[in-house]
Amino acid sequence: VPAVPTEPTMSLAGRLVNVFAVPGEVLEDTRVSRPCAANWLVPALIASVVGIVAAIIMFSQPNIQQQLREQQEKAVQEQVKAGKLTQAQADQAVEMMQKFTGPTMMKIIGAVGAVVVSFVRLFWWGFVLWMLGRFALKAQFGFMKSVEISGLASMIAVLGSIVTLLLIVNFGKLSSTPSLALAVSDFDMKSKGHLLLAAVNVFTFWQVAVMSVGLARLAAVPWARAMFAVLAFWLVWTLVLVFAGLGQFTM
Repeated sequence: VPAVPTEPTMSLAGRLVNVFAVPGEVLEDTRVSRPCAANWLVPALIASVVGIVAAIIMFSQPNIQQQLREQQEKAVQEQVKAGKLTQAQADQAVEMMQKFTGPTMMKIIGAVGAVVVSFVRLFWWGFVLWMLGRFALKAQFGFMKSVEISGLASMIAVLGSIVTLLLIVNFGKLSSTPSLALAVSDFDMKSKGHLLLAAVNVFTFWQVAVMSVGLARLAAVPWARAMFAVLAFWLVWTLVLVFAGLGQFTM
């Protein structure tokens, strides 16, 4: 690592585009360059805009609205079967949910959620890369550098969000993601097996691979070693979420 950080050789637009084709060059340039908040801020803002647009489009689809209503009713009926609610209470609960989770409210919730998730996920993976570098790979580098790597790699997830939106609109199902969930005709959000299939997403593995390239450059280790660390963490984290009942966050 040079004693004095250099100016980046690529423009910001070049970094955002080239991370798809030549991530090694982009992330090496990021590693040796001076700190640049735009490397994480701009991808987070782009992800937020894409997420807002996706929420508005998805929750405008009659099929998606119907699926959400059916999921709500199914969850309430399970409470009735478990003896936690009477049928009268269940009917009242469904009526209240439909009142407060109509299309407009779902668009608002989805849009706000997209912005929050875009920033939280970026910093979360920046923290993970920094921790893996420090403790698994025994390397020293700045936390914000790992956030920059996470930000540039998140452009893969942005592309994945666009593809996911197109699949959902085309097939009319929330489970229509570029993952093994496409092979499931009757996807059940309560099924751990189905959620694990949904976690096997093409864009997730692509992003993991790109983040591994960045971690390898920051920690000065072979890519395969960094990839093993990131992939192992992703696998453990995914299993924890699914078996803790939070599998929807892996999709």
